Amino acid sequence: MAVGDPMNAEGLGLSFLIAFEVPNLFSGLLPSLFTISTFTNSDADKAEHAKKWIRKGELQAGVVSLGLGLGGTIVTKTPWPILLTLLMIGWLVWQYETALRRGTEGDGPGLDMAAGYNPKPI
Repeated sequence: MAVGDPMNAEGLGLSFLIAFEVPNLFSGLLPSLFTISTFTNSDADKAEHAKKWIRKGELQAGVVSLGLGLGGTIVTKTPWPILLTLLMIGWLVWQYETALRRGTEGDGPGLDMAAGYNPKPI
C-alpha cells in the first residue's frame, strides 16, 4: 500500500483495532470513570492528590497510545491509525477530566473510602 493510496480493508481494520485499543491502555494506568467521580471529593488536599495522579496517568497512557498509533501508521503507510488514535485520546481525556471535575467540585457523591460510607444529605 503506497502513501496516498486509498485504504484497503486490512489497513482500515488495523486502524480501528489500534484506535479501540487506546481505552485499554488508559484503563491500565487510570482508575475507572466511576471511581474517579465517586471517590474523589472536594477536600483540597485529596483533590490535588487525585488531579496529580490522574493527569500523570493520562500523560503516560497518551504517550503509549501515540506509540501504538505511530506504529500502525508506519505499517499501513497511511495517517489513519495515528489520526484515529489522537481522536480516541482526546475523547478519553475529556471523559477522565469530566469525571475528575465532577468528583472534585462536589457534583459526585464525594465518598471517602478512608472515612467509610457517609453520603451527602438529600
